Parts: sequence; C-alpha cells; structure tokens
Amino acid sequence: MTVRPDVVIVATDFSPAATRALRRAILLARQPGVALRLVHAIGEGDWLARLSHSLQGEFSHELLRKTAGSRLARLRQRLLRLGLPEVDYEVLDGGLSGNLHHLLHDDERGLLVIGARGRTRLREGLLGSTADRIVRAGVMPVLLVRRMPSGPWKRAVLATDFSPASANAARTALALCPEAEWFLLHALELPIDRDFAFAHVSVQAREAFLHEARVRAVDRLERFEQGLGAAGRTFVRAPREGRASAVLGAFVAEVSADLAVLGARPRARWEANLLGSTALFAVNRLGCDVLLVPEPGPEPEAG
Repeated sequence: MTVRPDVVIVATDFSPAATRALRRAILLARQPGVALRLVHAIGEGDWLARLSHSLQGEFSHELLRKTAGSRLARLRQRLLRLGLPEVDYEVLDGGLSGNLHHLLHDDERGLLVIGARGRTRLREGLLGSTADRIVRAGVMPVLLVRRMPSGPWKRAVLATDFSPASANAARTALALCPEAEWFLLHALELPIDRDFAFAHVSVQAREAFLHEARVRAVDRLERFEQGLGAAGRTFVRAPREGRASAVLGAFVAEVSADLAVLGARPRARWEANLLGSTALFAVNRLGCDVLLVPEPGPEPEAG
C-alpha cells in the first residue's frame, strides 16, 4: 500500500534554490487530493534581514512578517491562476526545524520540500544538520531538490537495507512518482579478511561463501519487493557489492537517476553523525533529488 501525503509543504526564502523546490512541489501538488502550502521561516537566513543589512537600516520584526506574507500571498495568487486547486501560506517565526510540529494541521500527512543551495563544505554541513533535525523529529518526509524539474521523475533509486524504514520510504515514494522507472538497490557489504579469517580458508570455501551471500541478497530483494504490495509495478533489482554510500553514488550515476530514496531512522540528539553515513552522503553529495523518509514510531529521546 502506497502512502501519499495530503499536503506538500514547500519552504521558501525566495532564492533560486527555493524556486527549484517550488516547481517540484507544484508538480507533486497536481495529484488529486494533494494541497500545497507555502512557508517562509524568518529565522532561516531571512532575505529581508540581508536586505536590511545591505541598506544599513533595520526592519522591525513585524515589518518582516508583513512583507514576507505579502510576497507569499502574491505567489499564492499566481499558483491559483495556474490551476492548483488548494494553496495556502504561512510565515513562521524562528527557524524551520523549530516549527515542524506546527506545519501540519489536524491529521494531515505532509511532505516537506526544500531546495539545495550548493556543495561548498560549509553549505554541506548546514544542509546535513537541517535535514537531520527534520528527519530526527519524525514529523514528515523531507525532499531535497537539487535540479530544476522539467516534469515527473523518470528514474528513481530506492536504497534499501530491508528495514521497516526502507519499506515505508518505498511506499511513500511510489505514491509520489508513479510514472518513474524503479530500481531497488542493496549494498552488500561483505566481511573483510580480518573479521572472517579468509586468509586461512580455501579459495573454494571463500567463493562459496561469497556466492551464498549474493544469492541471499537477491532473494531478500525479491521478498522486499513483494512485501511492498505494489502490484503492476516493474522494479529492477540491483544488488551491488561495496560500502553503501559508494555503491549509492556509483549506481545513481550509472542509471542517470533523478531521485534517490532512503529510509531514515530518527536517532537521539546525543548521537554523532545522526543521519548515518549513507543518508548524510545522499544529502550532501548526490547530484539528484533526495527523499528521506523517517521510520514511523515514537519520537527519539532528547539528550
């Protein structure tokens, strides 16, 4: 069973990166029963604050809110004229991650869409930490848009470790891009010599072990696909050997994917590298759009 959001929430600071995110959000919101919500967080490096600094003046907080609201209202009117049936907007005080629980109304299922700005080391760190705070909150999936969309996604890669988080991510993504060609990717990280003492076994025994691991991976991919309940969908199963982040990067380039999908487990605040190495790599290094879907369940403990 696929899980489609009721509302697509696009965070905008009116930058070119936010424009890419908005255009992708518009495409997603054209699906029946999906609303579009525009949000601007004043605390996220606000464009009016930068303007105020460049003019050597100072805007009041209320003026910031009114000006941003006016700009969002004009944008909403343009979108309604484009034929989108339901568009609303909201100006948020503070940062985006601190307002996540206020973005959804009643029992809505949401998708948060944000734009990627670039790949400098500083921006990578900021992007990773922002995505981490959003995913860790477990409120909704987050879509990072890197490319200017020209239409629906054509090739989507689901990186799976066969966990419930991966299954939930797959069902969410299938609902968002029903027209895409789908690849199920699993990175088979085989034991290295020092862990398995390969140096003391025969070549035949080593090859038998590797063959069994590969067969098991193919079988698990098949069972994972069947468990998605996506009758009528065609998947390309792609087991690959190697470290997960390296496998993901190479495979996305190999098939010219325009979307990568990962399930992400919310973790406690005190854990280092909260997103995990593969998700962090996807957020900061992949050249395609990235969808991170948190595993449903209780929120992690604060630390």
